[in-house]
Amino acid sequence: MNEAGLPDASTWAAKYACGPRVGPREIVDTRGGYVYDSSRLRNMSRGWGLLPGPGTAQVFEYRGCRDGRVVADVVRVDKGHTEGLEPNVTEELVRLMVSATGGKIQRGTS
Repeated sequence: MNEAGLPDASTWAAKYACGPRVGPREIVDTRGGYVYDSSRLRNMSRGWGLLPGPGTAQVFEYRGCRDGRVVADVVRVDKGHTEGLEPNVTEELVRLMVSATGGKIQRGTS
């Protein structure tokens, strides 16, 4: 992700031979997350992060990946780096992870 937004293609989706990107699907949370970077309370800003609050996320999935793997981009809207993940967003990330039927978990960026 950069100033232009989410790239049209994902290197992870290409690596695992996934189908085209589907989405966005919007997840809305009315409650803030429970965990956040408390070491930044003196330097809170919109860019770095504020206290956890309600929010919206957009989920883009690449379906049909080889070996039952899951590749998705989750874009949190109007959130900084340190704000806690909202409950519904966290639940969706867990749902995506447990839907994978093969391979091992790897983290990375598109």
